[in-house]
Amino acid sequence: MGAVRGRAGAAEEIPRGHPAVLLSGFDRAGDRRDFSSGDRLDLSQAERGSADAEKDLGRGVNLVDEQKLRNALKACLPQSEFPPERRQAVLRAIRREEPIVKRKISTALVFAIVMTLIVGGAALAANLGVFGQSVNNDDNEQSVGRLEKLEDVSATYNDTQAVTAPSQSATEAPKTIRDELMASLYNRRFNLTLNQAYFDGYKLYYSYTLTSDCKTGFITGDGMPTGFEKWDDTQEGKFVGHYSLYDDNMNQEVVTYFSAHPKGYIAFESMGVGDGAAMNGKPLMILDSGSEMVNEYTIQGYQEVEMPDGFEPTDEIEIEMSILYGMSVYCQDENNVYFSHLMTPENRGIFRLPFKVKLNGQAETYTGSVTTSAYSAQATVRVSDVDISGEVVFDAPEWAAAFEASADGKHEMEMPYINDYKLVADGVELQNHDGAYGVNADGQFFVKVRYDLPESMNSMVLVPTATGIDHSDKTAETENEEIVLMK
Repeated sequence: MGAVRGRAGAAEEIPRGHPAVLLSGFDRAGDRRDFSSGDRLDLSQAERGSADAEKDLGRGVNLVDEQKLRNALKACLPQSEFPPERRQAVLRAIRREEPIVKRKISTALVFAIVMTLIVGGAALAANLGVFGQSVNNDDNEQSVGRLEKLEDVSATYNDTQAVTAPSQSATEAPKTIRDELMASLYNRRFNLTLNQAYFDGYKLYYSYTLTSDCKTGFITGDGMPTGFEKWDDTQEGKFVGHYSLYDDNMNQEVVTYFSAHPKGYIAFESMGVGDGAAMNGKPLMILDSGSEMVNEYTIQGYQEVEMPDGFEPTDEIEIEMSILYGMSVYCQDENNVYFSHLMTPENRGIFRLPFKVKLNGQAETYTGSVTTSAYSAQATVRVSDVDISGEVVFDAPEWAAAFEASADGKHEMEMPYINDYKLVADGVELQNHDGAYGVNADGQFFVKVRYDLPESMNSMVLVPTATGIDHSDKTAETENEEIVLMK
């Protein structure tokens, strides 16, 4: 088994005894928080940058300052009259205009542009798909560049499948609170819609909408709920310090309730889309995801998955998406906090639904290598219509051994090593949006990379953000560690 830091693993069904996952119904790969343990995530600080303004002038690139635009949009109309999706539509419209300019655009002109496009922005926003709407979710900040591209290049499907939860066989009236909570999970109806998809033969991106006929909300009560002879998890103390809901607002409501009820319980129904699609019965590695509650009955989101090693691209594939639903129950008394996840035993709270997706994109492979006195490295990246992504694999046994030794959290990799690269494309620097590194199944140290698409790709070079060479040896000071990427 390989090890990795800063990256989600393959999709799994809801595990019993994992409070954070059970609570939400799914595990968001795009969420950097780890509620279940104190595991250390080694994430490179990938921040968005912008090209130098003077270089932009020389290339004739539109110099509209997006921060000015955003500020102007906020100032033009109140939030309620000009919501985020309309602001985004205006920004997208402006980005598509690329006139040759000789000077920076003034704030006054920015306002004029904004006011001219307000009406048109409303119309554009109305036509945004889930990818485009997801741009405005702050949780998706690292994915904005890809989401904007996906809104333009993805195919529209709007394929909806409806399912109904099993019917309860027992006709006897519920006798306990647990019985009452379980009864509410039966006969629930769900609609799962595959809204958009982009498939380049190597990676699949798709957006979805999940609706239910059951309104989400809390069920509360004083004292210990009856019928719970055994809990999935028991922790000494109070809710705070042991559990955290993935939704901050819901978490605060639970904390507030338990603060006022030292002995009581709180339960709520949850639903979500499984963490990554499956193909031929096998889960696909999920690379990115995002979701948000549109209203009390609806969730919208997107996911990105990777085709398995050795997969030969085909014109059409069939994937399997999952609906996960259940009831999360928390209880606390004078000494402990308790947790259980309820699900219909007939299907374990899971529906698996097939969808067909056509090949509608392409990806070109670029490779490069470098050999130094300390290591050698081979880079493989793919350039699609959406982004640039891939990995650098190292022949550096000492790095791999040191990484494995540091897995206990008590040791550090006390040697020069590389865990991040920036991409320099025709002189423009782009920051890595992945940040994962580790040891693969072959025992080799690797670094994952992902970049937004640059304006020009005539020359692309991977530049390490740190050296992998011990420079106490003065003869190593002149060694080059950059990797030139070629088709």
